[in-house]
Parts: sequence; structure tokens; C-alpha cells
Amino acid sequence: MHLLGLIAAAIVPVWLFAAYLLVQFALRERDRIEHEAVQTARQVSLVVEGELFNLQTVLNGLSKSAALSKGDLQAFHDQAVNLVWGTDRVIVLRDLGRNQLMNTEIGYGTSLPPVEPITDHDRQRLQTSGLFVSDVFAAAGSKDYRVAVGVRVPAPKGEDLILSISVPTSRIRNVMMPAVPEGWTVGVGDREGHFVARSKLHEEMTGKPGLPEYVEKVVGRSGSFTSRNLEGITLLAGYYRSSYSDWFFTANLPLSTAKAPLWRSLIAISGIGLLSLLVSMALGYIFAKRFIGATAQLSARAQALGHGQKVEPLHSSIAEFATIADAMVDAERAIATRRTELEAVLDTVPAAVWFTYDPKALQVIRNRFAAELMGLPTEASKSFGQPEHVIDTVAVKDGHVVSREDRPLSRAMRGELVDQEEFAYTLPSGVERFLLSSARPIRHPGGAILGAVQISLDITERKRGEEHRRLLANELNHRVKNTLAVVQSIAAQTIRNATSLTEAQRTLSSRLISLAKAHDLLTQQNWSGADLNDLILGSIMPHVPIERFQISGEPVWLPPNIALSVALAFHELTTNAIKYGSLSNPTGRVCIRWSLVSHKQHRCLDLDWRETGGPRVGPGGRKGFGTQLLERVFDSDKSGSVALKFEESGLICEFRVILSH
Repeated sequence: MHLLGLIAAAIVPVWLFAAYLLVQFALRERDRIEHEAVQTARQVSLVVEGELFNLQTVLNGLSKSAALSKGDLQAFHDQAVNLVWGTDRVIVLRDLGRNQLMNTEIGYGTSLPPVEPITDHDRQRLQTSGLFVSDVFAAAGSKDYRVAVGVRVPAPKGEDLILSISVPTSRIRNVMMPAVPEGWTVGVGDREGHFVARSKLHEEMTGKPGLPEYVEKVVGRSGSFTSRNLEGITLLAGYYRSSYSDWFFTANLPLSTAKAPLWRSLIAISGIGLLSLLVSMALGYIFAKRFIGATAQLSARAQALGHGQKVEPLHSSIAEFATIADAMVDAERAIATRRTELEAVLDTVPAAVWFTYDPKALQVIRNRFAAELMGLPTEASKSFGQPEHVIDTVAVKDGHVVSREDRPLSRAMRGELVDQEEFAYTLPSGVERFLLSSARPIRHPGGAILGAVQISLDITERKRGEEHRRLLANELNHRVKNTLAVVQSIAAQTIRNATSLTEAQRTLSSRLISLAKAHDLLTQQNWSGADLNDLILGSIMPHVPIERFQISGEPVWLPPNIALSVALAFHELTTNAIKYGSLSNPTGRVCIRWSLVSHKQHRCLDLDWRETGGPRVGPGGRKGFGTQLLERVFDSDKSGSVALKFEESGLICEFRVILSH
């Protein structure tokens, strides 16, 4: 690359000088073409003005007619007709208003139609010079576009008259064509910017307005500009405005045609320069091949040194490269010795260690303990010494997700000191680790940051132990409060509804025993819940033989709070059935059935208690503890619903329990 740079240093100034000459040539060529365009427009204007002057000469001669001076318009009409016979010229005699006095296209004596009044500009020209050249106009009754030259003539009586002669615009186009150079497009425009004549597409363009963006650039007597034409082609245009007719004449050349010589020169110079560069590069490659080979070998040894691999000596005819290679061999031996010592120390330390020399901290070197924490391989080739990409983890500090740029190692790379900050990391496998981390930058003796090191202690077990103890304390407190509240409620309801102290003592004892059995069942399952079938059997078996029950339903696991409520509910239903219902005689039976029903937002448990074979029962006058318990626990929007039906066959109790709550 240095040799190629030297070659470029020799060739580029030559290219720059050639480019300078090319720019100067382009500017001069542009000036020449612009001057040529203005000259072409002026030459065409002279040719067209010659034709207009010829028309003026005809009018001047005709205006001296004796018949006109005597007012003999018929004789004057015959003279004018003879003058334009066999040509496309039309002579008109008119006043300054709208009246025609004579027209060579219309026989004498025929009623002549009114004409358009002359413009203010033409009236002013008549007053100052006695002559005007009109703008392009459409002939009456046809699509033929014409232009006219008019002169002022004295009338035998009254104000002066106007004698004009008109010709088709094609006449102007034919006159100017010999003066149009090959490859150029010449246009003639009137004072209003309408086309009078055009060397190309004359029939389509005559009488039509030119592009506003083109016409508005025709300012002053002469000049040049660039603009688009009607076909969308960018043109280089020169213009000249005639003082005789006040028309403007433009000579146009496609800008691409004007730039063609420049592009040909540019391509030629670029080709020659590229060829010379290729030849020079080939020669440079031949002479630099030995250097490139030795450089590649030296580079390979430098990469081996950087990756901690063995560095071989270099045998080269370039003594300087061989000296550098020998220094690398010595450095590799010293680094290997120190790496072995450092690995032994770091693999023994019960802490996770990360090093990085990457400014973005995306590549790290980790010890064995750090690899184990992150769930990575711990073999020698993967544990320490080789930079590897960091794994994708989610870090949380104080309840907020921490971006990779705000983690200890990245902050240390920016020069910050991090002391014993706790982070929760979620690994790609889903495992959560809690680390107590500190980080420091590694600085050059001059103060520049070379890298960073982070040391972290695994405090996952400690954090989990603290969380477990906190949860146990909260759970114990919650359960004790709930149990005391339930016992208090049962005692209050029992005493309120009892008729005697003995009945209250017996009922309260029975209910507390039922609650205790439900607690025993939940305790066996670590308060994770209870099976519905086991819960029902535990509530009824101490009171009535199981043969008097028909129990059926799918396995259902109840949460602890619902399990306690169901246990108390079935205890009350059983005791009521023994006192008043189907279990109060030897023949009555109870059917218990349940099923799970899935809804869009939750699951529901539908459970029926049906008594048959007992005495006919009806609703009591007041609600007892059992009825109040069922309605308060199960009859709500969040818990579900309960319905008590007192049929002739016996009591029917229908539950719907929302399990998601």
C-alpha cells in the first residue's frame, strides 16, 4: 500500500493538472458556444428583418399611389390586388379603429367585417416612427397564423389610416432557414412570447406560447442561458431582440451536444490515467511481492501472539522483519508463563472475574467460576485467556432493567468505579442469579483506559434464603389472622343462633373439629390446596356412614381459602341433614355431584347437594349459621353463587364456585 501510495503521489498531480486544463477548456468551449448562439440568433434576425423591410418597401411604394391620395378606393384596391396577385400576401387598408376600408382578399364593394383594434404598443410605434410590426395572429376564418407590417398613410379627409401587409408565418420560417446552422434549433417569438416561426416543428408551434420558464429568461437586448424546451431537453440558448420588430430570436443547442467535446476529452484523459495507474500498480506489485510475503508471515505471528498461540521464528531476507519476529517469540514465552500463573490464581478464587479490552464491553475474558455461574463450558479453551462474546442476559437493579451500557464492566470502561452493587441476572436458560459486583478500569501509565475488570460474588442462595424467610413470616402471619377470624366468626354465629349453652358448646366444638380436620388436610399438602373428594369425605364420615351418600365427580384441586369454605359448608349441610333432612331417618340418602365448566375468563366448579327419602322440609323463618355461611362465602360476584331449593323430595343446594378467584 505504501508503494501504491507513492505511485498515486506521482500520478495524481498529473491528473489534477489535466483536470485543470480540462476545466479551462470546458469554460472556454462554453463561452464559445454561447457566443456562437448569440451570433446565430443575431444573423437570423438580420435575415428576417430584411424580409420585413421588403414588406415595408412594398407598403411605402403603395402608399404613394395617386388613387389613394384622391380617395379612389376602387382604383387603389385594383392596384393592391395586382401587387399581391399569385402570392400569399394580404394588403389591408383600415382606420385606427375597427373599420376596414379595403382588403385584397375581399372584392371591392363587399361588406367588410370589423377587425381588432391595434394594440397600444403598435399605436405608439405608429406615432413615433410611422411603422409597426405586429405580433403573430390567426387569420380570420382559418387556422393560418400570420404576421403583418403596417405603415401610417395620410387620408384624403379625416385622421390618418393604416396600410398593412401580412404574410403567413411559414414565410418567415422559409426566409430564416438558410441562416440556421446544422444541429441548431432557431425560434422567433413576438412581444407576447408566442412562437412566430421555428426551424423545427414549425406547423405545430407557430402561434402557440413558449414555455414561461424559457421566455422569462429573455431579458435585455441579447444574452444566453440554459433551460428546458417543450420536449423536456435541457438547452443552451442564445438570444437577440430586434429593435426593428421588437421580436426576439433564439438559437438553441442541446446541452448534451455542447458538453460532448468535454466528455470525450474527459473519457480520453481518464482512460490514459487509468492505464498508467494499472501499469504502475503492476510494476509496484512485482517489486513489492517480497515485502508482502514477509509482512503476511509477520502478521500471522502477531495474530498468534494475540490469541495466545505459539509463535514460530521467521526466516526472511528482510532483516528488520526477522528481528520483529524474534521479539514476538520472546514475548509469547513471557506471556505464556504469566498466563499460566494468572489462570491458576483466578481459577482458585471463589469469585467470578471478567476482563475486557473492548470499548463496548461486548467481548470478555472470564475465569472458570464466571463460566459456571453463566452456565458456560469450563474447559481450558473456553474458560480463560480467549475473548468471547458476552451472553444475552437480562440485568435488574432496584426493580429496574439495566441496559448493557449501564452494567459494571461497561461503566468501568468509561472510567467509573463500581463498588458492591447488587444485580439480578436472568440467563437465556431462565435461571436467575444474584451477584454482588465491583468493577475497576485498567489504565495505561499515561492515564488512558486500556480495559476493565469486574469481580462478582454469587449471593443467589443468600437472597433466596432472605426471600424464603420473609415469605414464611408473611404466610404464617396471614394464616394465623385468617384462622383467628374464622374461629371468631364461627363462635359468634354459633352463640348467636344457639338456644342453650349446652347446644352452643356442642355445636361450636363440632364446627371447630371440622375446621381443624380441614386444616390437617391442608397441612398435609403444605397448604397448597386440597382434593375436593378428600375434603367431602373428611367432612361427612365422622357423622354419617358413607353408604348413605352417592358421590361422583372428576378430580378437582381447590385452593386453600376455598377448601376451608367448602369444608365448613359440607359440615353444616351434613349436620342439618342429620337434624332435619334425609339423614334424620334410616332410609334417606344424599347425592353429591360436581363438574368443572370452562368459561372465557375463568373456570367454574358446579356442585350439587341433593337430599332424597327424608321428611318434607321447608325454608325456616330465619337464616341459621349454615345459610348465612353459604350465602356470605359463595354468593358473590367474585366467589360464585349458591341456591337453596326446598323441594318435596328434600333439600337441594347448588353451588357455583369461581376457581380463578
